[in-house]
Amino acid sequence: MHSLIDLFAYKIYKEKLLPKSDILKMKYAMNVLWNEVVKFFILMVIFRFLNRFDLFMFCTALLLPIRIFSGGIHFKGQISCFIGSFVFYALAILILPKLIHMNLYFAIILMVLSLIIIYIYSPIVSSFRPILNEKRKRSLKYTSVFFTLLGAFVLFQFTLPHNTNFFESGIWIIVVQAFQLILGKELG
Repeated sequence: MHSLIDLFAYKIYKEKLLPKSDILKMKYAMNVLWNEVVKFFILMVIFRFLNRFDLFMFCTALLLPIRIFSGGIHFKGQISCFIGSFVFYALAILILPKLIHMNLYFAIILMVLSLIIIYIYSPIVSSFRPILNEKRKRSLKYTSVFFTLLGAFVLFQFTLPHNTNFFESGIWIIVVQAFQLILGKELG
């Protein structure tokens, strides 16, 4: 696939449609998008095989808007990125709900703690795409807090009375996202 991306970028370069710096950014974005699509597809297959596909998709829907704006740990290689993502989802869907009993008060404490961590530590950005503008950083921070609050509202309002599996995995996906922001700050 990378050769197709390179061919496309070369064609844009030869036709002088974009400056070289924009072509490099375009290639980077296309490579990231391709890698994310492949990773997501493999994760879908794994969680389908584990009979947790519905939880995986629900957690992804909760996580995506928070992760987009709060950022997090970024791995350099594709395999380490895949393993990190698998561990991330496995903690929230397979491991933590089995290890730790979740009641309403514990869930509220975890959500408040996660919200505080997301407010303090976001955004964690990739070294490949630094954000230097302080106004943009604040905007990302507030947007990630908003989506965390929205996710909490959905969890407490719609999943808690109907499906504890979705409720618990949803809480854990937000908690794991929040705590990996701390790791992202320490490692970055």
